[in-house]
Amino acid sequence: MAAGRSHGGLGEFSEMYLSALPSKKFYNDMTKNYQDLSNYSQQCEQIIVSKSNDVKEICKKYLRYLEKNYTLWNKVVSGYDVCILLNYWIYDTLTGIYGPENNSHIIDIAFSNLQLVLGYLNIDSTKKSFYERCKPNYEMFKHKDWDKRKELYEYYIDYTTIKQQSDIFDKQCKNFYEYIERKKPLYKHFQDLCISDNSSCPTFYDECMSYNPDSVLSTIKCHDQIVSERTAAEKDANPPDIPQFSPQERASGSDSSHTVSTPETSEIGKKVGHSVIGVAPVLLTATALYRYTPIGSWIRKLGGVNPNSINDMDGFSTYTQESGDMFSDSTGNYISYQPI
Repeated sequence: MAAGRSHGGLGEFSEMYLSALPSKKFYNDMTKNYQDLSNYSQQCEQIIVSKSNDVKEICKKYLRYLEKNYTLWNKVVSGYDVCILLNYWIYDTLTGIYGPENNSHIIDIAFSNLQLVLGYLNIDSTKKSFYERCKPNYEMFKHKDWDKRKELYEYYIDYTTIKQQSDIFDKQCKNFYEYIERKKPLYKHFQDLCISDNSSCPTFYDECMSYNPDSVLSTIKCHDQIVSERTAAEKDANPPDIPQFSPQERASGSDSSHTVSTPETSEIGKKVGHSVIGVAPVLLTATALYRYTPIGSWIRKLGGVNPNSINDMDGFSTYTQESGDMFSDSTGNYISYQPI
């Protein structure tokens, strides 16, 4: 039956761990074929609807539960309203029998048959209020999203157990984390609905708000580890872009890397060249004055220059003339000293 189906893709985790959740335990109990079910056959014979045998089985399990478990209806004892779960189980099981598509009318008829059966029972006065409270409730299923409401309520009553198990079973923490995470679209659905039309909001919506995945996921102990792993995986899946060059572009880039010229380097080269050109005539003039005029003697006396050093300079000057022909045709004859 629909209410007892496992969550797709969860496999062993679903069977071993999710089966311990309160909602799952409730549904499993409702689907059991107890030996005393025949005790309720007579009351359920009044059901007249297509596929009546299947509906009668639902009827017997429903009546048995009311009789055997009425003490659990008190919310103080169970921590939640078991009558809401009971109604969801009935309607969901009928949907499994007739199919969800275009069969709402026949499902409503079967649902009303169960309501009538409850009215025929001779109920102890001490239990009557409880039976009334757990009778089939049409109002719960007038909304097309009743199955989402069912899922929300199940999550609400299951959350405390989910959190406890995620703390105990380290190896299953990730599965519990993802189970909670899958409820995000559910909360988004009702958040939008309750803002746009508060009258359509589930009666238990406010109670469910404290278990919103956006609020509780960070409290699961493997939260930081999961976030870190996902961040690393995202980086691996999206490496930074690396420019792609053709062989010709790579060869051209390799050659030009040795001779790159920029406006800044060109300007520096010009300035250095201009400096050298400007200094050369000054050096030549100073050498000539020092070598061939009395100014040189005066400078040598003033600075106490060693005669040997002067001789060396004379040699250098002579060598310069001969090798470079710096002042051709005995340039010294053209330099005269005019006393002031």
